[in-house]
Amino acid sequence: MAFRFRKSFKIAPGIRVNVGKNGVSSIGVGPRGASVSIGKQGIYSNVGITGTGLSFRSRMDNGGDRKRLEREEKRLLKAQEKLRQLERQHEALSKVTLKLDENGSIDIVNSFGDPLSRSELKMMWEQQSDTILNWLQDQADEINGDVELLENIYQETTDPNSLPEYSIREFEEPKPKKPIAVNGPQKDSFPKLGFFAKLFKSKREAHQKQLEAIEEKYKNDVERWEKEKSRHHSAYENDLKEWKSQKEEFDKKQKHIKENFEVLLREDPNFMEEMLEGVLNTLSWPRETLISYEIDHDGQEVWVDVDLPEIEDLPQKVASIAASGKKLNVKNKPNKQLQLEYAKHIHGIAFRIAGTIFATLPTVKGIIISGYSQRLDPATGKVNDDYLYSFKIEKDSFSQIDFNALEAVDPISAMDLFEKRKKMTGMGIFKAIEPFAKLG
Repeated sequence: MAFRFRKSFKIAPGIRVNVGKNGVSSIGVGPRGASVSIGKQGIYSNVGITGTGLSFRSRMDNGGDRKRLEREEKRLLKAQEKLRQLERQHEALSKVTLKLDENGSIDIVNSFGDPLSRSELKMMWEQQSDTILNWLQDQADEINGDVELLENIYQETTDPNSLPEYSIREFEEPKPKKPIAVNGPQKDSFPKLGFFAKLFKSKREAHQKQLEAIEEKYKNDVERWEKEKSRHHSAYENDLKEWKSQKEEFDKKQKHIKENFEVLLREDPNFMEEMLEGVLNTLSWPRETLISYEIDHDGQEVWVDVDLPEIEDLPQKVASIAASGKKLNVKNKPNKQLQLEYAKHIHGIAFRIAGTIFATLPTVKGIIISGYSQRLDPATGKVNDDYLYSFKIEKDSFSQIDFNALEAVDPISAMDLFEKRKKMTGMGIFKAIEPFAKLG
């Protein structure tokens, strides 16, 4: 029986670098949930998708895979060194502030905001030149933006022939805590019987009433305390009972998923939707991206619509340190360079989404993926959703790409291998096209 559902959501931007270790026979490096297991059966890469229970397992016994692992290790080491560098820089510059003016020159001021004297500046450059140079490079990197990540987004694509596996997830709802024991109320001190009270009956009667009032107040305080304690305990017992019920239901569902994972992933549309959305939502993405998708024909085909980032979202300037080492040269990026960077990025988006879908849903044989952008129509002055490309991707053909050497793959050329609708000039300029029709 064919089924159809549509889901739309945004992939939020973010870069994740994590390190993990699973037992004495495996080493974990790279992005969240990623590890490499070395054992008698061979070398496998394991990429877990946090929060979904889903992971991908691929054999890694050839040189290409080793290169990929080495690249992840270098990335991690680079991130760690960057953190150490920032710590040293912060310590060295704790008493001064560096600012970059509009011409790319450095202004150095003291903690009061006053410029340093010539002798102080000279001493600063003599003693902290490396630190200032590193700071200047940071400013250049910020201006240049994450171009490398944008252009190479496709290099994190999961092999479409990876083996999906499921690990039972832990119930994440925290267990209710017992109410903190609070000491009972204290009885007020009894007033002493004064000298005159011993002589006059009225004084003794007044003293007795004070004692009775203290006793009555203490009794009422104890009753309120007992009721409050009982109420907190009762609320705790109810919360604990509800938590145990939810945990039992969750664990039962997880066990069912684990035992029937392959069947659910091939036959249950709701489970397929849950897994695909979970994986797409956890991708490290440099720009917010809106995705809509439909699964049709017994889970064999997927239609994907992508609201692509705009070209204006890419870094528009390029900065480099001047030969003097004491300022930045900042220039507007040439239009051709910007357009080609954008073209590579949006093709990389299609490439990565396609690979993720194929790896997550084994039943999928084909994908239609179309990307559109909001562009101004000079004839009407209105902003339209213009489709820039539309691809029909078959899994068999997509699997021919060497996913162990993606750094050698050009995403534009790779996507052009498939049936397409696209009008892109050699300058990276796109003309609007009519996308392939939806499935079904």
